[in-house]
Amino acid sequence: MRLLALLALLLFSSGIQERKELVITQQKIQVSGYTSVGKFNCDFSRAGMADTLRINSTEVRKGLEFKIPVKSFSCGNFLLNSDFRSTLKADDYPFAYVKVANFREKSGKIFCHLSLNLVGRKLEFPDLMLERNPKGLNGKLILNFDLLHLTPPSKFGGLVKVEDQLDLEILLGA
Repeated sequence: MRLLALLALLLFSSGIQERKELVITQQKIQVSGYTSVGKFNCDFSRAGMADTLRINSTEVRKGLEFKIPVKSFSCGNFLLNSDFRSTLKADDYPFAYVKVANFREKSGKIFCHLSLNLVGRKLEFPDLMLERNPKGLNGKLILNFDLLHLTPPSKFGGLVKVEDQLDLEILLGA
């Protein structure tokens, strides 16, 4: 009888969560912004890696860490690439660091802890929601230039201005 009660307790306990794994073979970071003349996208992607992502794991793990050379972001043409690198002070801060850890599933949605180190500023997002898609998991953030202690760039005497908001999308591909 005690064994049956213990088994029932284990099966129906809310603290027990299914452990899931996902093998990550690709990472992609995309930064999008808006100017007075249109939208721009700058991205970085890396394929061929292999790391196992554990969801609802009780193991202490350092998470997935990515060291991204700022000069490796591609914005579509050399002028945009140069402006993007200049805005992110690539000469002073040549790398962006992204760390995702503590993956957990709540009510069918996946959350993680995201640490972002960009232009010498470390930002923490303890409950970033990730969406499942056929390519893996992706998460979206909205950042402002002032959060990074940056000034939105402008060109041609202020005729072309970049809006204060940047959209950051992270894709962990399987």
